[in-house]
Amino acid sequence: MRPDPASPAQWTAALLIGAAAILLLYNTLPVALAYPRAGATALVLFSLFALPFWTMRRRLADRLALPGAALLLGLAWGATVAVMTSLFGSRALHGLLATARGPAWAERWAPVLAAPVVEEVVKAAGVVLVVAIFWGRLHGVLDGIVLGAFCGVGFQIVEGYAFAMSSTVVNRAGDAVAPVVAVFVVRGVLAGLWSHAVFTAIAGAGIAYAATRRTRRAAWAAAGSVAGVIVLHAVWNSPLLRDGLGLGALGVLGGVMLKGLPAVLVVWWLVRWAKRTEGPVAVHA
Repeated sequence: MRPDPASPAQWTAALLIGAAAILLLYNTLPVALAYPRAGATALVLFSLFALPFWTMRRRLADRLALPGAALLLGLAWGATVAVMTSLFGSRALHGLLATARGPAWAERWAPVLAAPVVEEVVKAAGVVLVVAIFWGRLHGVLDGIVLGAFCGVGFQIVEGYAFAMSSTVVNRAGDAVAPVVAVFVVRGVLAGLWSHAVFTAIAGAGIAYAATRRTRRAAWAAAGSVAGVIVLHAVWNSPLLRDGLGLGALGVLGGVMLKGLPAVLVVWWLVRWAKRTEGPVAVHA
């Protein structure tokens, strides 16, 4: 991607990502410097989220037209703008819900009603912005799936890192890696597969469908994909099946799978559908 001073989309991306990155460093750097070993461990572990989606990109390479720069831009948006907007936006909505229904109600239901709306809308906006910057380079829905996944991965890495470092501080065990590993097992192993990357991949599919078809029906499909992932995210964050129906660890694991697996199956179906309907990218001599 070559910088274009006349491109509003490029200027918007640069300014928002730059400002959000400064805010992110302001909020995370002091703790990272105080706990360097824990911070490095958290960064390495949660960066593993990117591996399955990088593998997916390599396997679908002949059907993808978006360059690596587009995916890196999506990753940066998710890691900076989406994270910081979520932090402040979710807090604001939490306050509104607490005022309207009481603090206890807001504490229980804000993760269901506030976080999914803010996070999924901002991540989807990042996908739209990257598509606008690389307008004409989009081949089809698979491009949108991979771009959305990378945007979600950026969010997931930073969010997981933040939770791990918060746990390190709260545990008061010094610069130890045990709290980081514990958070990674819960948020990475148990919750990582059906989280932000998968949600935004679905939204990315809808956005790419609209960008390549350019019909009213396709635009509604894009809006529906974003609304759908908000619902999936809300179900994931809800207290539903959180206690495993009293069946212990296996019940909790079953509840996690029941709430998270539908999003994974949607992405699996979208990839299969797109591979059937979209041909390989033409290579010009």
